[in-house]
Amino acid sequence: MKYHNIKSTQLLLFFMLITQATFASSISVPDQYASIGMAMQKVKKGDTILVGNGVYNEHLYVAPGVTLISRNLFKVSIDGGGRETVVTLGNGASISGFEIRNGTIGVFSTSADVSILRCRIINNFQTGIMCVGNLPQIEDNIIIYNAGSGIQGWDVRSTSASINHNTIAFNSNHGISVGGNSTIIIENNIISNNTLLGLKVSDESVRITLINNNFFMNSKFSGTLPSENFTLPPMYIDAGKFNFMLDKNSQLIGKGTDNQDLGSRIVY
Repeated sequence: MKYHNIKSTQLLLFFMLITQATFASSISVPDQYASIGMAMQKVKKGDTILVGNGVYNEHLYVAPGVTLISRNLFKVSIDGGGRETVVTLGNGASISGFEIRNGTIGVFSTSADVSILRCRIINNFQTGIMCVGNLPQIEDNIIIYNAGSGIQGWDVRSTSASINHNTIAFNSNHGISVGGNSTIIIENNIISNNTLLGLKVSDESVRITLINNNFFMNSKFSGTLPSENFTLPPMYIDAGKFNFMLDKNSQLIGKGTDNQDLGSRIVY
């Protein structure tokens, strides 16, 4: 009898999972809804919004558990029109493949289990990415030409998340700025040509693990750079045209902890 009860419980859980997966859906913009914001009003946790090419003049809150994906890398721009935060992420939200531009802050998150992947975050009037409390998974982004720091964090923690394989360059403040009671991992990034520090640590309670990053042509490095990091010229193919792939002669090719190239691994 106990065996029967256990099997019944297992079957019930299995069918609940199947039912939840069945109800998850994809919504297409602009095919089904004219704007991303309109689509966001219709989604639920587990849903995906796929966005077609174009410029979307919006300020978005990505609902908890929702995945927002550009159909074509960098062919979809979310433009803040020179004001406010462009994208705010709820718990478990994910965004991938967009150009995010012209806000005060490009992407803002205080939420847990958030992912910011393969985005170009550019020309924001303050910070490219700002996070408080929980560190998002920030991976394979190109964070460039922002008027403040590329990434700014306060009281952020790394659990499974890290700042990994990003190119953070030509920002008018610091590459990465971290303060408060923070513990984070920064790995396999290129942090170059930022006006002030490559890495700014504003509090003694900040604990940072730096592994296989390349710091080049920032104003200076705050503290002592650990030996497993680099200070080599990146040799971007064409930074002026936003092509931050590495030239075939770059010494950063294959230098990652995963034997991949440092910086964003996006192929144009």
